[in-house]
Amino acid sequence: MNHNIDLVDCNIVIIATTFNVNILNTVWLYKNKIFTEKELQGATCLPVVVEAQSDDFRLHIIPDRLQFSINPKYKKAKELLLLKIGKLIKLLPHTPFTAAGLNFTYHVTPSDKDIYKLSRSLFCNEKSKLFDDLEEENVRFGGYFSKDLLGTRFRLDAKPIKVAAQNIKKEMLQFSYNFNISLTQDDDHTKIIDLFNNWDTAKNICHKLTNKINSKD
Repeated sequence: MNHNIDLVDCNIVIIATTFNVNILNTVWLYKNKIFTEKELQGATCLPVVVEAQSDDFRLHIIPDRLQFSINPKYKKAKELLLLKIGKLIKLLPHTPFTAAGLNFTYHVTPSDKDIYKLSRSLFCNEKSKLFDDLEEENVRFGGYFSKDLLGTRFRLDAKPIKVAAQNIKKEMLQFSYNFNISLTQDDDHTKIIDLFNNWDTAKNICHKLTNKINSKD
């Protein structure tokens, strides 16, 4: 029986020395045709935070960080990202961006509910002395990997977690993928747009890598 795999979150994060949150208010977002009046209904607009959300996305801006989360079930995520955040950053040519990243998070529930067995099979090197005396069933294993990929620094942080659902704590593995770029004062919005254009490719890489857990090879 296959392990259950769920994509639970996908988002982009842009880091800046400072976002002028006072300017990035609902009036500005509407006048510049970034978000519709309906999308801005119920939005939060304060001196230190701007938030807006719909069924398809959630926007969160604070002075040094912009996060745009997309509903994992939304089919045209890259198009939405370019339409909303791609347009927004083009209108901020003097904002000092310092980093940006694509993020995808998966939860994996073992088919037999045995998180010890699954985490050990994936992340324990039985030949390494570091893993001596880790035979108890209350031991949990995880891993961290990074490499250069798609013009970014690609990272995977995998670890066991507990999630409360209906007053019951379930154990599962969390796979957190990140595609990160660093930016300097010489970079403009085009480098971030290039990152956005890799959304589908990056998502597919994460999907294939996570689903190797169920590979029969």
